[in-house]
Amino acid sequence: MSITIEQLNEQQRYVLKQAMSGLDRLYDPVMQLIGSGSNRETDEEVHSTRGSAHYALGLLLRDEPGDLERACQLIDAVLELQFVDPEEIYYGTFRTSPQAALPPSGNYPWKKFGSGVTYFLNDTFDKFTRAWLKQDEYAAASDQERRAIRAKLTKVFDQVIPPVWKSYDPNWREFIASTFAVVLELFEAKLPAELVARIDQAMKRTVQGSIDRRLSDAIPMNTNIELMHLFIADYFADRYQHEQWIEHAKREMEAFLQDFREFGTFAEFNSATYYGVDLSVLGLIRKFSKLQEMKQFGEEVEAQLWRTIAQYYNANMENMAGPFSRAYEMELVEHSSIGVFLYLALGEDYVHLAGENCETSHDTLIALLEVAIPEDVIDSFRSHTENRFVKQQFKELCERHEPGNTRHLCKASSWIERNMMLGALSGSQNTSGQLHPATIHWQNEHGEKYYLRLLRREPGGHWSTHYRGILYDAVVDKRDMSISVQLSADHNLEVFFQISGPQLEQASYEQGVWKLPGLTLTLDDDGLQARTSFANGQIEHIYSYDYTKGPQTMRIKLSAQLTYE
Repeated sequence: MSITIEQLNEQQRYVLKQAMSGLDRLYDPVMQLIGSGSNRETDEEVHSTRGSAHYALGLLLRDEPGDLERACQLIDAVLELQFVDPEEIYYGTFRTSPQAALPPSGNYPWKKFGSGVTYFLNDTFDKFTRAWLKQDEYAAASDQERRAIRAKLTKVFDQVIPPVWKSYDPNWREFIASTFAVVLELFEAKLPAELVARIDQAMKRTVQGSIDRRLSDAIPMNTNIELMHLFIADYFADRYQHEQWIEHAKREMEAFLQDFREFGTFAEFNSATYYGVDLSVLGLIRKFSKLQEMKQFGEEVEAQLWRTIAQYYNANMENMAGPFSRAYEMELVEHSSIGVFLYLALGEDYVHLAGENCETSHDTLIALLEVAIPEDVIDSFRSHTENRFVKQQFKELCERHEPGNTRHLCKASSWIERNMMLGALSGSQNTSGQLHPATIHWQNEHGEKYYLRLLRREPGGHWSTHYRGILYDAVVDKRDMSISVQLSADHNLEVFFQISGPQLEQASYEQGVWKLPGLTLTLDDDGLQARTSFANGQIEHIYSYDYTKGPQTMRIKLSAQLTYE
């Protein structure tokens, strides 16, 4: 199979050209990789192996003078950054950047341990830290001093046991292997034979490392990585005629389907970021998988995913309603490829949804896919036809929970109307800061967009961090929302509503009523003490939790009313 840029349609060429324009600017001819910004602490330029693989694919597809040579250099540079020691837990994955610190080695015979070893190590370290802080000399330590002690102990621990997500990213196996599968499928004939041989050698390590991870369950796989795992196991099993890998791919596919068909939902439910990757991988499975049953699997799951997205999509606001089990931003086009897919499916009138963002390097892959939105829901993405109340169950994945206790039944409730959406989540036990259990989207009479989300953090910290000891239970009844927050953490926390949008300096709060542009928000918090701040164009309404006073439950009710009806 091969393809040229002339075989792409107008929308596909636009997406490719936009992605390549940005990647061309980021290319570093000295490192022969693309840059991805600067390290916050050292101000050193950082390069991206995953983005470089995407760029190499785009160069091979564009095929202008010099593109082939540069693509080969990029591929070679990425291959040089693979971890190749088969005894290490990061075997077969790739350094995220040549500037990334190397993980410790030789201290962690992970294959000798049982399922969930990563959890038990982290849990044991947490218990050790808590016991350390209970010693008499730390009894009077302030919360800030306790955080400093935790950080010091963590630093020492991380120098011995390779900390996942800090010293290596296991998901780079699946991301880079998926891209190299397409490179080989479409452009192998263009590449030097010795480079193809190097790719094959690397992919054998990568797929084996991915399978070892899956079978051990040492580091659970999110849905998008699980889908990529299926794709690369199938694709490279066929390429290398590896019967055990083929059987593994079949078993994993059937297990995925059995779990998926219960509710027709993913563990990373209603996540624009993860859904964008899911759609990309499902397109790869549908188009490039070798097993016929794997292709059929991709078609079934992709169609249902689009139907789920359609349930939560508001075509008037061009956004998805919450709640979000995993989210970075409240705006669909900020941290997701879904807008690109909608542009490819709906045509030129929707080009504004396909702007550049941090996911744009994936577009070199997406440009090769034909979008497969089912006919029965495609009009849902063109116009808002009815206000609706949506309820959906799903089983989340708690990556940092004890094996056997990682999947919990959750319920999402959402109210979607033309100019406002409310979302709430109950049942989640996830520790991730990306959890958005209570959300409101609205727009004013001028069409300007606003967002409210419920978050938490340590004082002075960032919300996108894992914390134990905080559980949410929230439910929506049209324009009303009830929220319960149970707090039992052993450190201070802030629970806060963050409100974003233009001209919020005009907002006011008095006696439980927020007067916001286009919206009046009534807040009943049962007399909880709160403070309000305004910075960087955002409002924060903050409640403090003092762990020294014991567990606490915060109960809050919200009622929203558009002011221009």
